Amino acid sequence: MTARTLVVGAGLAGLLAARRHQRAGHRVVLLEAAGTVGGAIAQAQLAGVAVNAGAEAYSTASGAVDALVTELGLAGRIVTPREGLGSRLVSDAGVHRAPGGALLGIPGRPLAAEVRAVLGTVGALRASLERFLPAAYGARPGATVRTVVTRRLGRRVHERLVAPVVGGVHSADPATLEFAAASPQLSAGLAQHGSLTRTVRRLRGGAGRKAARAGASAGTRVHALTPTMAALPAALREQFLAAGGILRTGVEAAGVERGADAGDPWTLVTTRGERLAAEHLVLACPPDTARELLRTAAPEVSAAIPAAPSAAVRLVALVVDAPALDAFPTGTGALVGPGTAGIRAKALTHASAKWEHVQQALREALPTAASPHLLRLSYGRPGEELPEREGIIDLALAEASRIVRIPLRREQLLEAAVIDWDRAMRQPLPGHRAALDALTGLLAAQPSLELVGSWRAGTGIDAVVRADAASQTPSGPTPDPEPTPPVEGHRR
Repeated sequence: MTARTLVVGAGLAGLLAARRHQRAGHRVVLLEAAGTVGGAIAQAQLAGVAVNAGAEAYSTASGAVDALVTELGLAGRIVTPREGLGSRLVSDAGVHRAPGGALLGIPGRPLAAEVRAVLGTVGALRASLERFLPAAYGARPGATVRTVVTRRLGRRVHERLVAPVVGGVHSADPATLEFAAASPQLSAGLAQHGSLTRTVRRLRGGAGRKAARAGASAGTRVHALTPTMAALPAALREQFLAAGGILRTGVEAAGVERGADAGDPWTLVTTRGERLAAEHLVLACPPDTARELLRTAAPEVSAAIPAAPSAAVRLVALVVDAPALDAFPTGTGALVGPGTAGIRAKALTHASAKWEHVQQALREALPTAASPHLLRLSYGRPGEELPEREGIIDLALAEASRIVRIPLRREQLLEAAVIDWDRAMRQPLPGHRAALDALTGLLAAQPSLELVGSWRAGTGIDAVVRADAASQTPSGPTPDPEPTPPVEGHRR
């Protein structure tokens, strides 16, 4: 009889896990509490154009996502950012081009002209001394990003380069974000090579030098899909259904039960009182949800799941008719340093500058507009209250004007949308990496239980895809000769 796998959560990690178990010959049922799949990879309609409502791109560093996209038949939809624009860093020190060849904002070549422009000569010289420090200096186990960066590279690197990246990309506070969890590559490289700047140069290699010469920043080493990134979860869903998988949306898990014997099946209890049994259980849900679900059935595993609190994020998408933006004054966008006077937003993406297909779609949808542009501002850092929804569009217009240094008036606004993500961004606290190692050891003794998600894999689509590729799925018996027909239901 074919093994049955139950996957709880149909975000990217859940979709990939369902696909992996299906390929191992399992009969897979995928449950999702929301009405749609994809989690934080979603789209919305704005001014007649499909726009990204969540993740807008993926890192090309490992090539893992490009390979997946190609396998799914989406290679023709891959697009790259407009060349030569780069991005900007905004702080009380001003607006500067983001240095190329950096990781987590840490420069590989602190004395490069573009780095000196941001840090000043004194700050760049201080950072250049990092390579002479002992590898262990400032990098004790569990150390935060702020501790490691400030002690090794100096305050200006932290405030002007790293903090904007950590806040804008990770929605995290460098004072509480564990360094080893934020960038396992940098943490391992520091131990191996004895220097963060040396590690960045090794990891970036020739590509980093080429990017630096071309003025490319980290935000341009990405790909996206047309019309939006939602094409990725949609393709995974269709493939899963076509192979006989069962998808049920609108189904919320209430608890998990299991018999006393290690070989007993898992039973998931839904909020509707349904009881669903399976030989393999995959929880692709937030860590606090997984901890609560496993409290009775696997108490030791439940207790080992690390706390990774979420940071609420509020996005404001603005379609404006502004010919002055045709010059792309902030390149592809900007990351804003915490505490920058007069700006509460942590990031701005000039989507129609970054992606040519977005600009083309806007022109086609708004033929009477002189020069339509899409700007997306992001609000929400740990410890900060989100701006109220009432009045946030005017706030976003005002702050966008400061960031791009071009006045944007209310009469230029063609359409706007406010999008909330309450639980999408997880914050690895000090001790997170060690806790994950301990959890991995416990899960090794429970091969029929799997926990997946960005809180384990790391931030970003690439991290989730790589983690899934590295996972081992127990093989099941030969699949039934006539697989279950595709089923996609929405139940409350």
